[in-house]
Amino acid sequence: MSKVVHRDFIIPIKGLSVGKHEYAFAIDTPFFQEFEGSLISEAALKADVVLEKEVTWIKISGTVKGNVVVECDRCLEDLEIPVKTSLNLLVKFVRSEGEEDSDDVMILDPSEAELDLSQFLYDYICLSLPIQRVHPKGKCNPLMLNKLKDLGLGESTEKKSDSPFEKLKDLLN
Repeated sequence: MSKVVHRDFIIPIKGLSVGKHEYAFAIDTPFFQEFEGSLISEAALKADVVLEKEVTWIKISGTVKGNVVVECDRCLEDLEIPVKTSLNLLVKFVRSEGEEDSDDVMILDPSEAELDLSQFLYDYICLSLPIQRVHPKGKCNPLMLNKLKDLGLGESTEKKSDSPFEKLKDLLN
């Protein structure tokens, strides 16, 4: 499978002067459709990025704000989630002994002419989403909730006493 390059998110770094440079990116639905298996079905985001270039490294910082639409984990209907996250990445052109790429540091060959921010932006946005993506109580699709209840998979109000620790409580008496 070939990697899709997002021309809109590529910064030409060859010949870029030392100092701070500001960029603004609009991140919308087609951006997320390029990533196979993306949880995000719709998006309207703006990324403000500050790129600080030095001779041997580039520091990238900024923010991403807006809204995304994902599937509700409970009722499978669309769920709009606000996104507000900060970006932080250090791009080095020289690899130290034994140093590898990490979450906060990317190593680029000094001959690289461009820096593609698409995967970096995608990762930060996905990591900013809550672990459990569900509608507020009472806002889920009632038909789906009834179906889950009929199958015994819905939210139970009964206290379960099948816990293996219930027997241990008897030892206290």
